[in-house]
Amino acid sequence: MNWIVVKKFPLDTDLSAVTSYLRQHGVVHQIYEERGEQIIAVVDSSVVQPLLQFLDDVTQGKIHIASNNSPVNLEPITQSLSSQIKATYITSALIFLSIIGAGIVSLDKNLFWFTFQNFTQQDVIPLGTSLGAGEWWRLITPVFLHFGFFHVLFNCLWLWDLGRRVELLLGKAWYLGFFVTAGIISNTAQYIWSGPSIFGGMSGFVYALVGFIMVRHRLSPHRLTDVPKGVIIFMLVWLILCMTGVMDYLGVGIANAAHLGGLLAGCIFALITTKIVKVARD
Repeated sequence: MNWIVVKKFPLDTDLSAVTSYLRQHGVVHQIYEERGEQIIAVVDSSVVQPLLQFLDDVTQGKIHIASNNSPVNLEPITQSLSSQIKATYITSALIFLSIIGAGIVSLDKNLFWFTFQNFTQQDVIPLGTSLGAGEWWRLITPVFLHFGFFHVLFNCLWLWDLGRRVELLLGKAWYLGFFVTAGIISNTAQYIWSGPSIFGGMSGFVYALVGFIMVRHRLSPHRLTDVPKGVIIFMLVWLILCMTGVMDYLGVGIANAAHLGGLLAGCIFALITTKIVKVARD
């Protein structure tokens, strides 16, 4: 991720009100120490100039941020949707590919090119045969297949909320590696559990994000992993509920092994990367 330095401050400058205001208005930023100074940096180039003017006005006393974080005579500094997409373009690309995958399923066209195991009208092609033929993409592509509008909608909403957090925290390379690893693990877990079958969806990776955020915030708290506990509890309760088989009685197929495999993959990835991937403090 390319952080853009906006302004530097002495170490004894209290920037808590400033960072609280920026959080409130959705400005992705970080404050870190370097060579005896505090540095404010952002990822969106479009907010650099207004933010710099804002910080200059605050420093000069032209703008006062009250205790309720409400500034005087200042238009809110916000990020447009396009800026947010640009800042987290990997998550945005995963959402786009999920929508494409839902379209492929709905049209029932070329579906078996993207399933974990290949099928013909008469037979099931062994996975080893497909991999031996160089079709390694099958290990990951089922995550993009979605079976119905609500399936893709809910997965994309969770991905937009949780995925962007982890992408900003880890950076592009680590986040992409996390996605590929968790996707393969969740798909493989579902294949081992269910055998030859057609499955898919981004929910395995969504649960990997849940596991990662849950463990990472416990080990190294950060504003990006500060997800309301109710969200984490809801996701875990939903996982347990689905594993009881209740949804099967309602005629809704749930890839429980993919969810559990993703959750465990996310927890392990957090344990491994907490000390390896350093992020600047907020």
